[in-house]
Amino acid sequence: MKLFFTKAERIKYLGFDDLCVMLVGIFPLAGIGNVLFGGATPGISMWESANCYGISLTFTTLYWVVGRLATLNFRRRLPEQHQTAQRIVATLGVLAIIVVLMSALVEPVLKNVLPEQGIPDPPLSYKIVMAYTLVVMVLAMYEGIYFFTKFKESLLVQERLAKDNMQAQLSVLKQQMNPHFLFNSLNTLVNIIPEDAGKATLFTQRLSSVYRRILEWRHKELITLEEEVRALQDYVFLMQTRFEDKLSVCWTFGAGTPVQCEGEGQALILPAEFRNYRVVPLSVQLLVENAIKHNVVSHEFPLRIDIVLAGNRITVSNELQLRTSQQLNSTGWGHQNLKARYEMVTEDPIIITETDERFEVSIPVFPVKQVRRAATA
Repeated sequence: MKLFFTKAERIKYLGFDDLCVMLVGIFPLAGIGNVLFGGATPGISMWESANCYGISLTFTTLYWVVGRLATLNFRRRLPEQHQTAQRIVATLGVLAIIVVLMSALVEPVLKNVLPEQGIPDPPLSYKIVMAYTLVVMVLAMYEGIYFFTKFKESLLVQERLAKDNMQAQLSVLKQQMNPHFLFNSLNTLVNIIPEDAGKATLFTQRLSSVYRRILEWRHKELITLEEEVRALQDYVFLMQTRFEDKLSVCWTFGAGTPVQCEGEGQALILPAEFRNYRVVPLSVQLLVENAIKHNVVSHEFPLRIDIVLAGNRITVSNELQLRTSQQLNSTGWGHQNLKARYEMVTEDPIIITETDERFEVSIPVFPVKQVRRAATA
């Protein structure tokens, strides 16, 4: 058991620096103990009353110091919120043992030191119950202040997260509504209207779907993987209409065979066991978009993007064939935004791996059971 704590540790484990409260609070609490143990009985002398208060002050100090140490050590060992009940029960149990032992050991000593006092001598069981009550009062004070402090901190964290969430949503909206993307899409549409009116209509519908989802999902924390794949298919259709066979996007599920997404008229069929997985909205689309934006896509250098779903993670990777301008000016802003959005819903990290040949980003996905546990935590 640790006996000495720094000021920073006291604030961390108690919610405040309790030294002043302890030094001031011991004296009135000792006065309460003095009354409970007969120190204020009418007719006793001032000397006897002073003795009784001195004894009460000594015991109050010992119990407070021991109870405080127990509280600090259990907070250090069981710091999580879900461990609160376990921590309080353990602290109460340890303090009960301490009170019983101290009362039983000190009782004979007091009778020898202060024989034939005119102070009422209640039974040992009464003394134990009253001493334990005072100890619980001190523990309740610590728990109350700690709870109130953590409650205020949680409100500040929620306010900060709400602000960060709004900023992230606005950033996503700005990025997804990139005027360059819209200009390139409209330019592609103008080119295919004379050639294939049916394809131009489908292109317009899917372009509309891309922007509709951006507006509909901007306030959502998670969507199903099936929804994300449908959104990605619309986006990939637009890109492959623009780049034709120079761009391919392939999925792999576990150790399965790669399945091309949208390429050559082939739509992705998501296996049933993965359809209800959850992801941050438009996260996979953002990674695919970044790969297209930062790499050369041409007849000489066709771009293949691989998407692997395995082990509750999605990994998006591609061979590096960076555009010269992007190689100089890339800031990683999109990845930073995606990290901020994931930090709001999980502690699982986004993993970015870059070599001389390939670039890959791995993001967490959430099975239905895990999402339900998070919702009820």
